[in-house]
Amino acid sequence: MHAFTGCDTVRAFAGRGKMTTLKQVKMDKTYQDAFHELGRSWEVSPELFEKLQEIPCHMYLPSTHTTEVNKLRYELFCARRGEVESSQLPPCEDCLFMHALRANYQSAIWRRSLQSQPFVANPTDCGWMTDEDGKLAVNWMRGSPAPDAVMQLLSCKCVRSCELPKCTCLSNGLKCTDMCRLQTCQNKAIEEEPVAQQSDSESDVDDIEED
Repeated sequence: MHAFTGCDTVRAFAGRGKMTTLKQVKMDKTYQDAFHELGRSWEVSPELFEKLQEIPCHMYLPSTHTTEVNKLRYELFCARRGEVESSQLPPCEDCLFMHALRANYQSAIWRRSLQSQPFVANPTDCGWMTDEDGKLAVNWMRGSPAPDAVMQLLSCKCVRSCELPKCTCLSNGLKCTDMCRLQTCQNKAIEEEPVAQQSDSESDVDDIEED
């Protein structure tokens, strides 16, 4: 439970402590089974992830009967008519799966701590990746945060410069778009100029002139 709800190597859920989960663990056998299985293998099975997915659902809305985080995110978003911060929503299923991989990896390390020479899996297969400098970094999700058409509609309201933590684009790891208030920031994507292609008629003229 400690690894899944946040430890030194695994990030905690925004605004959610351990006490709520601990109370649920004491009363719910599904929680007990999930944490009992966590870390026994280096992989997170679909069955285990299905159990783990229920936990953040009850962390963010204890009265919910929803067991899928994507559905709960949609329900909370609609209930608050879109007036909701990302920290008030549980992580999406993709992000939660990567979180589960990291929590499972840390739990597996702890379970094997008394072995003299334990086998340790590669962390890049368990929720981490290597950055440009070759250092270990968190792999937050496997896919795109949203479809490309939606990404073009995102915007920030920065006035003088786009900087962390105020810029919502930077906070979410996104490039600024034409929808943003500031049009001259350093976070805008560099558009490549299209290479002019020579038409068939022009190439035929060049061939005639060369002859």
